[in-house]
Amino acid sequence: MLETAAGKVKPRHLAREACLYIRQSSLKQVACNTESTHRQYDLRRSAIALGWSEDRIRLIDDDQGLSGAYAANRSGFRDLTARIAAGEIGIVLCLEVSRLARDNCDWAQLVQFARLADTLILDEYGVHDPNDSSDKLLLDIKGSLSEFELAGIRARLLGGQRSKAARGELRVPLPLGLVYDEDGQVVFDPDRQVVAAIRRVFTAFRDKGSAMQVVKWFRDENILLPHRARTGPCRGVLRWNLPDHPKIRRILRNPAYAGAFAYGQTRTLRQADGSVRYRTLPLDEWEVCIPGHHVGFIDWEEYGRNLATLARNGSCFAANPARLSAPRNGAALLQGIALCGQCGGRLNVKYSRARPDRNQPAQVHYTCKEATVRKGEKGCLWIRAEAVDAAVGRFAVGAMNGENIALALAVQEQVRADFAEADAQRALRIERLVYEAELAQRRYYAADPVNRLVAAPLEAAWNERLRELEEAGREREERQAARDAEMSAEQLRRIEELARDFAQVWDAPTTDHADRKRLLRLLVEDATLTRAGYEVRVDLRLRGGKALTLDQVQLNRPRQLKYPLCPAAVAALDAALDTHSDAEAAELLNQAGHRLWNGAPYTLRHVYRLRQRVAMKGHLQRRREQLRAQGYVTVSELASQLGLPCWSVQALARQGRILCDQIKAAKKPRSMYKLPAGYDQRGAEPTDAAQQFGRDAS
Repeated sequence: MLETAAGKVKPRHLAREACLYIRQSSLKQVACNTESTHRQYDLRRSAIALGWSEDRIRLIDDDQGLSGAYAANRSGFRDLTARIAAGEIGIVLCLEVSRLARDNCDWAQLVQFARLADTLILDEYGVHDPNDSSDKLLLDIKGSLSEFELAGIRARLLGGQRSKAARGELRVPLPLGLVYDEDGQVVFDPDRQVVAAIRRVFTAFRDKGSAMQVVKWFRDENILLPHRARTGPCRGVLRWNLPDHPKIRRILRNPAYAGAFAYGQTRTLRQADGSVRYRTLPLDEWEVCIPGHHVGFIDWEEYGRNLATLARNGSCFAANPARLSAPRNGAALLQGIALCGQCGGRLNVKYSRARPDRNQPAQVHYTCKEATVRKGEKGCLWIRAEAVDAAVGRFAVGAMNGENIALALAVQEQVRADFAEADAQRALRIERLVYEAELAQRRYYAADPVNRLVAAPLEAAWNERLRELEEAGREREERQAARDAEMSAEQLRRIEELARDFAQVWDAPTTDHADRKRLLRLLVEDATLTRAGYEVRVDLRLRGGKALTLDQVQLNRPRQLKYPLCPAAVAALDAALDTHSDAEAAELLNQAGHRLWNGAPYTLRHVYRLRQRVAMKGHLQRRREQLRAQGYVTVSELASQLGLPCWSVQALARQGRILCDQIKAAKKPRSMYKLPAGYDQRGAEPTDAAQQFGRDAS
């Protein structure tokens, strides 16, 4: 072979370096398949036999433990390609084509660069010249076969894996709380604390209906959840910490907890830079799903309900416009279940802050933003929530008052059960801490007390375990005492008394808004609000499909519409405005004995508002004509005739030197001014009086 290859090696090739590329696909192959590595390094002898010296052979082994299917993550292969393109390499040595590239695209690019740079390629079968048509064809075939071989290997491996997965026999990593026994069957974890903690997650979500509310409950009660690292130096070590929202969602969405075997839940997406991303597939696109495969914390039906609840609780408006949010602590009773009677969209809740400076309390509104968000148009509805919530609350009280005793006892029993489960978790934690403290004690006693280098850390660990045990015991005692104080005999008796009248429980200040919403959702599926003027029709759809309509809800009307006008006062004002200003008309109304709805006398502003309400706009024009007939003009006209600025005319009017009369009572009253005596009204030369006005104004 070397004799045949020597004819292809030219002096121009020997003038450049020889490059030996070495690669194994995985770290396990690097550690175990040492013979393959030895054969690759042994190709150095072939380069020496062809005429290259020892110091002219470059070694590239940066890609050990990396797959040849992709070139983006292999720095050694990229360096080799760049050196070939730069004309620095005379020959490339590799054991076989698959060591350089498993992707035919990467292999074809390397061969093209080698052809342009006149670089030879050597493998265990000989030396190939890319500029020779026969060798070029052989190299192309080898690259295609290498890619096809990788596809065949992957297909065989995945085929066997999928075959076992279809039967449910493939061993997949199990979540916390589930383990494999000696026979390969999935069973509960022997650690009772781990099983109880995972089971409590599903119980809390069943009661609260929100993953975030479950997180808050665990953190309020200081209940820890287990965690076991799958990689890193702490692999397999069980740790306990407070849960967060992503962790609770992962537990709720894991089908293994429902006793189902699932395979193919994600799809691998490889990016152009070599990175890998995973996309979670919907349930109907999973490759294998076998419900009832093993024991579970919940059944498959409850798992489906949990997924539906999480989907409804989603906050993405575009992805889920029909979402149903979990009950929150806001004052809006119909939060999440109110629908618009015009467009059918789900109503939003808007809270306004209280304004103590204006004696204005906090307000709650139901608004429809469907048209605003989707079309940029004006919203359909804007309804004050107080009257609507009061009507729905009266319906809920009337519907539930017949079974309130049983309901109160059930709620009381649920509270007891929640505390009992939380206390059981604390007891299991104390039991675990007792074991860890005893283990630390045994380790300390097993060491030589004189050897402080060993005994000191063991003693510190023992003290730390004792401190954690003491804190856990004290916390359990404190929560037990708080629970006893909260649910004393007197309070239990009070609860039973309140249960006889559900309205007291519903309206009690200690009842949270979220609790009222949960109680309401036991009866009502959704509520459709339709507004007509200052009346709202509330259509309720109850659980089970029954629908009913409440009585018309009357919204709060503006004050000017709430109290009727006095016809006699309107007629008197209409007559007075023909010859008097607004202020004079107010005095005439008061003298005639007319009063406002609250008994207060009329003022200039009240007259102005009354004119606007009954549309007495013709009086303004008539009043202006009457004043002009009496010799009144505007301020600008009088200022031009006097040769003074407008502010001087207004100042003289305030001093009483010029007559002034208002024709409109508004934020900026419009006034007309009467010419003083002795002034030429035709606009001729000012008289002595006008000159006197100018001196006084200056």
